Amino acid sequence: MPVHDSRAHLVNFMAENVEIASEYMETLKKLEWSQWVALKTLSLGDVPSVAGVYQMKWGVNGKPKSIHRANGVDKSGLLYIGKATNLKRRLRALYRGIIEGRLTHTAAYTYIWDDFDRKFKPEHLEVRWAVLSENEIDDYEFALLGDYIKAYLDIPPLNISRRRK
Repeated sequence: MPVHDSRAHLVNFMAENVEIASEYMETLKKLEWSQWVALKTLSLGDVPSVAGVYQMKWGVNGKPKSIHRANGVDKSGLLYIGKATNLKRRLRALYRGIIEGRLTHTAAYTYIWDDFDRKFKPEHLEVRWAVLSENEIDDYEFALLGDYIKAYLDIPPLNISRRRK
């Protein structure tokens, strides 16, 4: 099954637009993140039904696990960066995809299809989110991905996009 060219496209775009990405990097420090929560025990009642960005990481006993990347080691264990017009709905799709096998989320599809669970067990996945307005989510997702690419010359592993059958 072919992989979309989205990884190469995003890395090239970010490299060509470093000035734009760096503008947003300062604003990333202002994000008010929720606490990290285990995906497997996520209570959707705690997730707001508003726009925002979210992340998923690999952690064991609340501590992030390192992931080797093209340009070093990501000690935060970040696996995915996403945006949502409705965080509750999007995180429900992520939960259902990874925990229940219902493939309605891109990262969950990649996780299941490429057997990421061999290394990143569902009970070791954690999520967090930050509330934003709908007109900010694209810029913040772009900045979060740009920050990651700048550090590791790669995108988070589950941000790989695959064509579905």
